[in-house]
Amino acid sequence: MIVVGVVFQSGGKVEALDPNGHELAWNDRVICETPRGEEYGRVVQPAHELEGKAPERVFRVLRKGTAEDDTLRREQRERAAEVRRVFRREVVKRHRGIKVHGAEMPFDGRRVVIGYTSEERVDLRPIAQDVGRQLNVRIEARQVGPRDGARVTGGYGLCGDVLCCTRFPAHETRITLRMAKDQDLPVNPGRVTGLCGRLRCCLAFEHPVYKSFRDRAPAVGRTVETPEGRGVVRGINVPSDSVIVRFDDERELPIRLDDVREVAR
Repeated sequence: MIVVGVVFQSGGKVEALDPNGHELAWNDRVICETPRGEEYGRVVQPAHELEGKAPERVFRVLRKGTAEDDTLRREQRERAAEVRRVFRREVVKRHRGIKVHGAEMPFDGRRVVIGYTSEERVDLRPIAQDVGRQLNVRIEARQVGPRDGARVTGGYGLCGDVLCCTRFPAHETRITLRMAKDQDLPVNPGRVTGLCGRLRCCLAFEHPVYKSFRDRAPAVGRTVETPEGRGVVRGINVPSDSVIVRFDDERELPIRLDDVREVAR
């Protein structure tokens, strides 16, 4: 089955949809049917064969987005931002320790969904109803996890770049401390924890590269044959796909992994 990958929020999950006969390219804006009704999305994966078992129902791309759709979407985002400001002001008055994150108006314009985080379970429906009556809009308040809160809020990570969770589609890989160890990172909160207080998303993004390298590379201390002669592996350099080899004449050179062959002592 041929599908395209579409995201409906920045950093959101990639949904596999039936292109429905439309010629779609990366970054095309599209109007799609979803369990939530019609949604405005962006193509992040061009047409490809669906891998694995097909779901019971694959939703369709209804049409390509138009300039009018883009204008409407901007207006909806401005309206959602206005609702969020008023909602947050009321939350600050009545509660402590609650962080209000982004607000999103679905493409049908029937409601505004606001996400918030709290260390305790808190029901903000009364505030949502009060603000909704004030602004003449239906508000749906959802308590979300720290990762979702960071993704919606955005910001800059320890690397100095924009947060991975806001730039890239969400991955389904569970992030574990083992990933940090496989990448030789110091296992301390300052290095492996993101702004959300959870393990950093980039650990999962980069882990397959490190795992592939370690599956192919000889361990440090092993004797290897190289174009420069026989030596001992003293270190690794994953980004350059090479190992540091020390030779009998005390030289230490980076050697490409494809040019290294482990030998018996």
